[in-house]
Amino acid sequence: MDTPNFYSQDERRPMMPCRGQIHVVKAGDTLYKLAKQYDVKLFDIMRLNPYVNVYNLQIGDELCIPTMPSRPERTYVVNEGDTIQRVLEAFGMEFEELARWNPMLFEVELPEGMILRVPLIQPRDEDDMFEDYEDDMD
Repeated sequence: MDTPNFYSQDERRPMMPCRGQIHVVKAGDTLYKLAKQYDVKLFDIMRLNPYVNVYNLQIGDELCIPTMPSRPERTYVVNEGDTIQRVLEAFGMEFEELARWNPMLFEVELPEGMILRVPLIQPRDEDDMFEDYEDDMD
């Protein structure tokens, strides 16, 4: 019974498919430099290359670099008196973007008795506005 060959012929290490981009190590390369160059986490490079001696990279070594950049995020601890509007202004973003990073914002309970204003007529699409304008021109 044949068993699958998980080892390369020239080295005794498993051949694993790279789920990313192959980088051939050059003089001066370090994992830290590569993580910065490719905008990925150092840990992710190490995780994808368990059979490479990451502390002694050799010129010509092939490393699998993840293709997804690390999420460019930071945290903000809400202070007393903060409002969503203040946070949006402080970071220069729209509510939709903040909510995409923090889906729990859609679950925030509104205080009982709070009065909300909602429009009677929903905003129109731009295309509809032009159609009405063209009808008036006839």
